[in-house]
Amino acid sequence: MGLALLVVVLATLAERAFGLHDAQYVAAAAYLAFVLGCLPRLGRRETILLSVAAVLTALAILWRDDPITPLLQGLDTATYMATFLLTLGMLRTAAATSPAVLECGIYLTQQPPGRRYVALHTGGHLLGLLLNFGVLNLLGPMIRRGVESGDPSLAEIREQRQISAVLRGFPTILLWSPATITQALMVSLLPGVDPARLLMLGLALTFILLGVGWLEDRVRWHSFQRARAHIKRPPPPPAPWRAFGGMMLICAALAGSVVLVKLALDIPIVPALITAIPCVVIGWMALQNAGLGLRDAAVTTGQRLRQIVTVSFPNASPETLTLSSSAFIGVLVATLLPPELVAAAIRPLEDQPILLLAIIIAIVPLASQIAFNPIISVVVLGGALIRVPGLPVEPTILALALACGWMLALPGSPFSIPCLILGRLLNRSGTQISWRWNGIYTLMAYATVLLFIACARLI
Repeated sequence: MGLALLVVVLATLAERAFGLHDAQYVAAAAYLAFVLGCLPRLGRRETILLSVAAVLTALAILWRDDPITPLLQGLDTATYMATFLLTLGMLRTAAATSPAVLECGIYLTQQPPGRRYVALHTGGHLLGLLLNFGVLNLLGPMIRRGVESGDPSLAEIREQRQISAVLRGFPTILLWSPATITQALMVSLLPGVDPARLLMLGLALTFILLGVGWLEDRVRWHSFQRARAHIKRPPPPPAPWRAFGGMMLICAALAGSVVLVKLALDIPIVPALITAIPCVVIGWMALQNAGLGLRDAAVTTGQRLRQIVTVSFPNASPETLTLSSSAFIGVLVATLLPPELVAAAIRPLEDQPILLLAIIIAIVPLASQIAFNPIISVVVLGGALIRVPGLPVEPTILALALACGWMLALPGSPFSIPCLILGRLLNRSGTQISWRWNGIYTLMAYATVLLFIACARLI
């Protein structure tokens, strides 16, 4: 299974980075071999997704005069998403053994109450750029240990505030970072998107949402803070500047590598990213083992790379299958939906683009309340809307709206991956973490997003 996924990654890179278009057939064949290998070990979620994919494949064959085109398009998107997830997983594997990452995590969770929200929100966001969902596995147990070592009567409140800060900060990477599934999908799904403008708008909104989350936290816990203002607390630990420097160096190396690959191969930013990540991972692992000497460092790095293929790739099979099959389903649904039907549905809103955007943004988090994967909602909405002639929303604004909907689904749905991860780590229900702890914030963030997008349309 690991070998099949390695072929998917290499063939997809050959297609997307080096323009070898026939490599997509190799990637598709390897992906189907991977799916067949997963069949004996399917979970309930994967079984449902593959069943839906099989039904949609049959409908495409029966209804379409040229079923091969949408099926290949769906497989191409599926292999692209699988490659993106697996390369990000390589980055997470390297980060998991980095002392700098661990030092930064410890520092963030030991901040005093006055600046703890901003520290954890920002830290969850920045570490999420490297660790993706792994940031929750890093900071979640640290927060739990810190809470348990303090005053038992305050444990639940402290845990709620700190976990909420991380859960609100991490998803906002979806709004701007090219190193996320969302941004990769927006660029490939919606022709005409301006990646630079999308990045700048998303980054500006990220800072605004930091303020919204901080405000909600301060208002909700204002009386609690005032009652404890007289208590003397130990000073915060000194900042681990060396660890911060190491993290900045890795981020700079990744950004620089992406730029070099983009310029050298003349390819879009996301294919450049997935091409650069393996190179950065090899360098990072070698740097971690530099103290062993040149020969031993090379051997150890090689062993870790082999372990990625033989252990990490197979272990990531459920997430890879879920994400890629969801992308396949979304592409087929969007293809099978008649454009005239979608056009008729939005015709009453042609003169009210803000209302249309409000509905688009709301659909993704609302659908996620019934465990509907956000990637399916985003692909179906984006793929269907972009085919409507005279759509009153430009592609970049549509991409931002879809990314915002996806972002809101993560802290706001009990079935989102972050809430499921944190629920398992903290032994709490998804509804407690999402609705009770972050329901008000999600509504405030939705209103903020809508106001921001309304203003962005005027720029």
